[in-house]
Amino acid sequence: MSYEYGNDALGYRAKIGVLVPATNTIAQPEYEALRPHGVTNHVARMAPSARAAMHADRMDDYRKSLDRSLDHVLAAIDLVAPCKPDGILLGHSIDTFRGGLRGAETMRETLQAHAGGTPVILPAESFVRALEALGVGRRLAALTPYWPPGDEQVRDFFNDAGYQVTEVIGLKCVGPLAIASTPMAHVVDALRELARGRPDVIVQPGTNLATAQLATEAGRWLGIPVLSCNSVTYWDALRQLGIPDRRADAGALWLEH
Repeated sequence: MSYEYGNDALGYRAKIGVLVPATNTIAQPEYEALRPHGVTNHVARMAPSARAAMHADRMDDYRKSLDRSLDHVLAAIDLVAPCKPDGILLGHSIDTFRGGLRGAETMRETLQAHAGGTPVILPAESFVRALEALGVGRRLAALTPYWPPGDEQVRDFFNDAGYQVTEVIGLKCVGPLAIASTPMAHVVDALRELARGRPDVIVQPGTNLATAQLATEAGRWLGIPVLSCNSVTYWDALRQLGIPDRRADAGALWLEH
C-alpha cells in the first residue's frame, strides 16, 4: 500500500519552516509555546558568523558585520524546504531592518524566490503589521540587545515606516549567546526606563532575547503595549497562513487580531 503526499498527520493546518542562528536558544522554544494545535514547526539552524565578542572599541567591525550576505539564510532554506513548509519564518531580526522598508521587501523577495515561492515572514515586516493591527500612535520606543550600529538600523527602519522613535535602549550584549543569558531584571529596568518617556508602544527586536511572556505582563503594569519580536513574528506567520487562533495569555495583539 502506498500513500500520496497530502495533509500532514500532525501539521494538518500548517507546517512552518523556522530558520534560526546556530547560537540562538530562545526563538525555537518561544515559537513552540505559541504554536496552536495542528501546526508544526520545523527548524533549520543557520551557520554562525565569525564575529568575535563585541566591545566598545570594535564598532567598525560590528558595523561591517551588519552587511553580511544572505548566503547562510539561503543555505538554511535549502535544509528546511524538503519538508514542504507552508511558510518560512526567519528567526533572526537584525538583518531584516537593514535598508528600511524597501530593504526588507527586497530581502523577502530574494528569499521567497529561493524558496520556490513559499511565503517568507521577516521580523521587521511583522512588527509593522502588528503595529498597524493594534492601531497605536506613532511614538515608538525600542529595546534591543544590540550595540549602537544595530540600534541605528532599527531606528532608521521604524522612521522609514512612519514612526517617531523617541528612544532606543541597546543592551550591548557581548555576543549572541550572551543575549540569551540577559537577566530579566535588566530587561525590566530597561522597559521601565523607556516607559518614562510615555511612548505609544515599545518594541523589542532581537530573537535571542527572551521576552515573549514578559512583554505581555509588562504591557499591563506599564500601561503601554510591549511587542516581543518572537511573539509578533509567530503571530504574523499564523495570520499569513490563514490561522486565526486567538489566545488571552499573549497580549492584545493575539487576543484581538
